[in-house]
Amino acid sequence: MPLPGDYFSVDTLQVRPAEEAFRAGHLDMPLAPSGSLPVPEPLWADSPVNGILICLTAIAMVFLLSQLVELLPYLLGGVFRNKPAVDLEDSVRYARDRNTLAIVSIPAFVLVVSRFNLYDPAWLADFSAGVRTLLTLAVWCGFLLLRAVLVAVAWQPRISRETYGLSARTFYNFFILATLLLVLTVGVLTLVGGNPLSIKMICWVEMGVSYLLFLVRRTQILRNSCNQFTAILYLCGLELLPAGLVVASALFM
Repeated sequence: MPLPGDYFSVDTLQVRPAEEAFRAGHLDMPLAPSGSLPVPEPLWADSPVNGILICLTAIAMVFLLSQLVELLPYLLGGVFRNKPAVDLEDSVRYARDRNTLAIVSIPAFVLVVSRFNLYDPAWLADFSAGVRTLLTLAVWCGFLLLRAVLVAVAWQPRISRETYGLSARTFYNFFILATLLLVLTVGVLTLVGGNPLSIKMICWVEMGVSYLLFLVRRTQILRNSCNQFTAILYLCGLELLPAGLVVASALFM
């Protein structure tokens, strides 16, 4: 029998279609990271340039380890006395091995300087870690080249050429020792979890003391052929001038 028109339908609960229960919406959370989030700065050790230099330097030092051990008594003895330095120069083989060690010490020294920002002028700030290492290497090679040119043109016949050359090449002895000390210091302090700022300060002190000892030793060697005043003039022109330019480039550039 048909239902009266004023009755509700059999579906008295008035169930609606499923499509009407789930309405369209939008996701408020961004799908990609916001551009305002800081991007982590790459670590110094992540640079391929630094990794390659570390590997090459380590391999070279392994091959030269026996020469270093053999020369170490002369290098250490020459810090406080002239005779060990003279004996080293008198041996052609020792002098050749010393020069080779000094060359290999250049990238090792630069890596330490770059890792702890020992040379940190403002113009290096915009470069990546690897590029900073290469530029620091270029600066150090420029310092060595300038020093070599000054040493070559400043010699006067009134000073013994042997004494003059010995005093100039003593720099390589101290450079090898300073680099060895820096590498050992950085290695030990890093292994024990030393603070990078503390390591940086210790490296600066070691570099300063090494350079001061070199200046004293060279002055004493030069005094065998000239007076104190002339020796100091040579130091100012041949050693302090190139070093001062490097320091000035770090402070004012």
